[in-house]
Amino acid sequence: MLPIKDTIIGLGLSGGVDSAFAGHLLTQAGYQVRAFTMLLSPNSSCERAAAVAAKLGIPHHILDLQEQFEASVISDFVRRYAEGYTPSPCVYCNREFKFGLMLEAVLDCGCTHLATGHYARVHREQNGLARLLRGLDPDKEQSYFLAQLSQNQLQKAVFPLGEHHKNQVVKLAQSLGLRKEGQPESQDLCFLQEADYAAMIAKRRPELDKEGWIIDLAGNKLGRHQGAFRYTRGQRKGLGLGGGPWFVLKTNMQENLVIVGKQENLMQKKLWLEKMNWLQHEELDEVSCMAQIRYRMKAKKAVLQKLPEQQAELKFDECVYAVTPGQLAVCYQNEEVIASGWIMPQ
Repeated sequence: MLPIKDTIIGLGLSGGVDSAFAGHLLTQAGYQVRAFTMLLSPNSSCERAAAVAAKLGIPHHILDLQEQFEASVISDFVRRYAEGYTPSPCVYCNREFKFGLMLEAVLDCGCTHLATGHYARVHREQNGLARLLRGLDPDKEQSYFLAQLSQNQLQKAVFPLGEHHKNQVVKLAQSLGLRKEGQPESQDLCFLQEADYAAMIAKRRPELDKEGWIIDLAGNKLGRHQGAFRYTRGQRKGLGLGGGPWFVLKTNMQENLVIVGKQENLMQKKLWLEKMNWLQHEELDEVSCMAQIRYRMKAKKAVLQKLPEQQAELKFDECVYAVTPGQLAVCYQNEEVIASGWIMPQ
């Protein structure tokens, strides 16, 4: 735990149950807490967050980041899809906004740390090194989404919910009046509001919203699609093809093609990563680990090998399914995140 004296914690407060209960835990522990809410779109509302801050008895600040969010997170999301990737905007948002712009604002206001409602843990060594650990709730833990944070960001991070279970948090928050019964949870891709991602991309990049061919690995034309950006690696539903089952293997955005094959075509052991974030082992050329290539995947044994130019090779002991460019691969030793990188086209 951080020393209470001289520690002022800025709380990233969305108004949802997780950030609200995190604020409760901090105030009950005796910390000075100030709430900060990011305003990210014209449709966003800060009323619920303001009400929670009032309930907790802490000051509340609104950070208007609409322009930056549009120019960075949303534009990057659309661009990556247009290039044939399947992006992970929550990872990017945590690094560039919550622990980027919001952390800067929090520190500028006199706070010493930033707390969020993530289910993860930070262990601080006496030498100042911060270790990112899995949260204790196996059904909710969110270290995966924080794996691109830098050492400097982690040293300022506080995760009050890391040792709690989600079902307990919901019940306790409700009993404290911090959550109304039936109140919806915060969702991934929060910027989509009521739209789906394909509709948003089609609106912003109408040149991509056009018919094209679905082909197999031999180049045989099997059917038509309504825009290659609508499909992602491993997808089975919505293809409308006979003679299957067929699975999306990849897309060719330049030629507007969707290439399909059998399930066994999606199995592989080796993949390559870019923009590596080495939290502990940058001095090692090769390290054994447990790795996962998507949030809900159970981590599997692998070897991570460092390559030049912030790249790495990740080789699993056994085949993994549907390695998807643009997604994040996260490597663990025991419960600790040691490195992460973005999956490159194979």
